[in-house]
Amino acid sequence: MRTKVIVVVLDGCRPDALAQARTPHLDCLWQTGAYTWQARSVAPSLSLPTHTSMFRGVSPQRHGVASNTFNPAAATYPSVFELAGRAGLRTVMFYSWEELRDLAAPGSLALSYCRALSPHEDTDRIVARAAADTIVTAQPDLTFLYLGSVDLIGHADGWMSAPYIRGIENLDGAVGDVVAALERAGLRDSFTFLALADHGGHDHEHGSDRADDLTIPWLLNGPGVRQGHAIQSPVIIMDTAATIAHLLDLPRPEVWEGRPVLDALNG
Repeated sequence: MRTKVIVVVLDGCRPDALAQARTPHLDCLWQTGAYTWQARSVAPSLSLPTHTSMFRGVSPQRHGVASNTFNPAAATYPSVFELAGRAGLRTVMFYSWEELRDLAAPGSLALSYCRALSPHEDTDRIVARAAADTIVTAQPDLTFLYLGSVDLIGHADGWMSAPYIRGIENLDGAVGDVVAALERAGLRDSFTFLALADHGGHDHEHGSDRADDLTIPWLLNGPGVRQGHAIQSPVIIMDTAATIAHLLDLPRPEVWEGRPVLDALNG
């Protein structure tokens, strides 16, 4: 049976920071799902190149997005949103960084919600609650939820700083808002969560090929996912698009470099 998929991107969240922070909701996802703390992002480890690789299934060397400015040549490689839209599936995006609008071609999305990230409000919780309302009422096949505050804190206060760890704890609350809404509606078992970071960071920056910048968490939880399973196979960020396509029963484009992470699944 095809599951519905919720992709949660924890911008700039390092795996070792998750280990330090109090994150009961994310802990539940990995403890009752499949996970790796050694997934690899791509260089340059900037948000738009990494997200483009995440959803278009190829490396920056192929899609040509080398900075946080979109390269139209990337549209050569279909995003998983486009595949889903062509198949008649309902896709939605909730995010707080407008550059991410180019992850899907016009006409691919049923709904796109963007609220600019602000240090003066809890944007992650606002965006997550808006997503939760739509997921419960519309039950989309593919939801993208971007949570960007931790990256903002990393740049301001430093990766692994006390404010950065507190930011991850607050981000965990945003994830919990979505899970709780599904549970109240009796829909939790209809959805698979795929939670990951786009990149890590060091000092007050990221973008390099350092391990601190490239190592990311990658978690899968839902129907048909192995429980409490440490993924043994190598995982790269391009595998995300292929895994989503596999869960949605969509054909994987031959041009994609990524492969579905079958080690995370039963059977």
